[in-house]
Amino acid sequence: MTACCPCKDVQKNVFEQPVEVQLAYLHSANDQENWKIPEETFAHLAQTAPAWPEGRLAFRSFRIRFGEGNEGVEKTFEAHVQRIQNVMGEKFQRWDYRLFEKVPFQDEPVERLRLLNGNTSHHAVVEWIIIDLDANRQRKSITAVRGPTSLADELFVFIWLFQDYVQNINYDENPGLFAGGYEFNIPERDGGPWQNVPCVLRYLSDGATILDAHWRSNDNSGYSVPLLRE
Repeated sequence: MTACCPCKDVQKNVFEQPVEVQLAYLHSANDQENWKIPEETFAHLAQTAPAWPEGRLAFRSFRIRFGEGNEGVEKTFEAHVQRIQNVMGEKFQRWDYRLFEKVPFQDEPVERLRLLNGNTSHHAVVEWIIIDLDANRQRKSITAVRGPTSLADELFVFIWLFQDYVQNINYDENPGLFAGGYEFNIPERDGGPWQNVPCVLRYLSDGATILDAHWRSNDNSGYSVPLLRE
């Protein structure tokens, strides 16, 4: 009788990182970006790390927020996008729109970005989270599936922390990602205010990672709308 080969574990997350590696990545970001996260916080994270979650696209990651309220939302977003730029270099591109800028024929800067949960929910914190990247791929729209546990800035922490995943986005086993916990405003586009959602995609032709925004009606199953897992 011919011996059978062991079955491939389809539930194994090939991007799993040990706690020590994740803390080392955070230390590097803290030093290089001058975030001023104190050593006591690192010690607390080392003592409180949850187990790696079950599921092929479940991840242990961080929530890292700076500042409070409206200013904190902007500061946190820009800090993590800058970190992505610094670690990915020329392979990363972001939209041309800035968060607060003047639009032709308007006197005041336009508010571009806000939390779905409200900017008053934004508080400075560094903590562990568990996320599910495979959530909400089958949907009628982003609006239909987004909610209080949808990822916002947490998604952009994930991008610089798990570069291997981003470099393997193929829209099949590994989906592109919508930050459904954010609302994005592009008044230059038709359709009304706050109709867009930030997303992370990868060009399969050259491997470039793109930070963009698409309509909240998007139902493309090649993208997920990740959420926090309890």
